Amino acid sequence: MEDLKQAYAALGLPETASKDEVEKRYFLLTRRARAQKMREQADLASEELVDIDAVTAAYRFIRDYEEQQAKAEYEKKHYGKYKGMADKAKKWDHFFHYYKIHIIVGIIVLIAIGFGVKSYMDHRAEQERLAKLPPPDLRIMFYGNYYYQGSFSVDTEQMGAQALEQFPEWQRIISNLIYVPAEVRSEQDMAFIQKSIVSLLDDKSDLFILDRANFDKLVNEDLFAPLETLPGDSAALASSDAAVKTSTIDDPAERAYGIDLSDTPLADDMDLEGSTEYIAAIRADTEHTDNAVAFIEHYLQP
Repeated sequence: MEDLKQAYAALGLPETASKDEVEKRYFLLTRRARAQKMREQADLASEELVDIDAVTAAYRFIRDYEEQQAKAEYEKKHYGKYKGMADKAKKWDHFFHYYKIHIIVGIIVLIAIGFGVKSYMDHRAEQERLAKLPPPDLRIMFYGNYYYQGSFSVDTEQMGAQALEQFPEWQRIISNLIYVPAEVRSEQDMAFIQKSIVSLLDDKSDLFILDRANFDKLVNEDLFAPLETLPGDSAALASSDAAVKTSTIDDPAERAYGIDLSDTPLADDMDLEGSTEYIAAIRADTEHTDNAVAFIEHYLQP
């Protein structure tokens, strides 16, 4: 097929025929050609015979021409404004079209790597900062239905600094709070419960301050030491009126595992809200027994 006019003529259509008319005409001629094969060609006049090869070639010529025209119109519309740079603009457009997913994934990977490196550097800087601090004189864990300054989240350094105000002879106190809801009423409460359990796995606190429910729960985990068995002034604490005595699954004898600090200024000093029960218990394997006892005795003073 040499030109567009010849292609339309082969289909028996004017050059002004629409795309829909071309499709319908081609369908009609191909159907007629199939019908001719089912009959003897001698029964048909030569001018009625459909040359399916010529018809198909004409149809493809027109279709390709229309596609080229549409492509040229698209490029003129989208890239004509670039004038002499149109070819480069088209190449960049095609590049981003075909490699869009690769580019997006690459950017995400770079961002993830950047965040990873920053997190590592921040962690390393924090470890270096902590290494320069004096060793803690005492580690305290507030574990129960408590809020610190009305919030679940805790600034451990600020909380430790508040505790340290009562002990100017010490250099550093590490203080933390794990919120344990009194009742499970939502999925968030369940998440807090799970977090509180996991937090105990690697916790190294010397002194625990708990509400009664959590004290009764953890005392059976052999986490706390009977005060009668500890050296120093802890024996005197065991016989005080504030002693909280209980038996455990492994030891049926009642022993003093805690000291009730509920009626002391502890909550006000530490900006604590929530439960009004504050029972102090000393970790069984702590290396700071004397300081833990000193903390308790400070709040038992009249």
